[in-house]
Amino acid sequence: MGSVSDSPLQPSQDDSAPDGLLPTTVKGPPKNIKSFPDALDYAEPRPAPAGDAGGKRTYGTRLSNALALLVADRLRPDFPGILPTQDGKGTESRARIGRGFKKLDVNYSTLQTGLGLGVSIKTINFRDPSTKRYTKNYSRNDNELRAEASDYHERQPYSVLCALLFLPADAATDAGSGSGEDAGISSFGACVRYFRSRAGRVATTDHIERFERFFVCLYEHEQPSRGTVKCFDVLEDPPRDRPPTTAESMSLEEALGEIRATYDRRNLGEPFVWAP
Repeated sequence: MGSVSDSPLQPSQDDSAPDGLLPTTVKGPPKNIKSFPDALDYAEPRPAPAGDAGGKRTYGTRLSNALALLVADRLRPDFPGILPTQDGKGTESRARIGRGFKKLDVNYSTLQTGLGLGVSIKTINFRDPSTKRYTKNYSRNDNELRAEASDYHERQPYSVLCALLFLPADAATDAGSGSGEDAGISSFGACVRYFRSRAGRVATTDHIERFERFFVCLYEHEQPSRGTVKCFDVLEDPPRDRPPTTAESMSLEEALGEIRATYDRRNLGEPFVWAP
């Protein structure tokens, strides 16, 4: 993770940086992230596809932190006290597990109930140079998510855990580069298939290593559609070799609405409906 300072942006000129690499940029915690383009702006500069791994990790951390604030702000009206706060404090806040604490990107906890809602945010922002696909880090992210869900649900089985995994939109158009079991399948399609087993926890007695909800979110980072996001529930059937249509996907706001509804069902039960 990059260093944190009190000022919102302090670019430092690193004359020792190798040719072709971006100079080190030190940023404070994200603030005023009102939209997805704001999150992309905060994460800048975005390394080139052939850039060094360290720069890509730093970019991913900045984008994840900005998205955590964006998600928390959108949920805040219904979850007062959710972290991070509006001024960016409480990023990767701690929540209790069986032994010690674990960090959560978005954390709604109360003294009365403990952890009520947690949202884990993952970003995979660059293709693997060798395969030209986004699939290289699926296994690592899945291992982290499995441990996260297990640790929280073991101690607090009534907590609602949701995951948002963000991929660049062109992950849905690279089916031609797939091989083996991924032949003819886009990185996006492979992502939905890979993480389906990490979702679908409905009852408090279900597998603890699963999340209640899991969305793969395709985002545009270049003009003219920069900041557009399509979210896809991994329990739905994805297109094999094309982007999901608007009818097949949902906006980020709609995905967050599903997270709210899932929390309400866990805590209030199914809504009561009168017959016509």
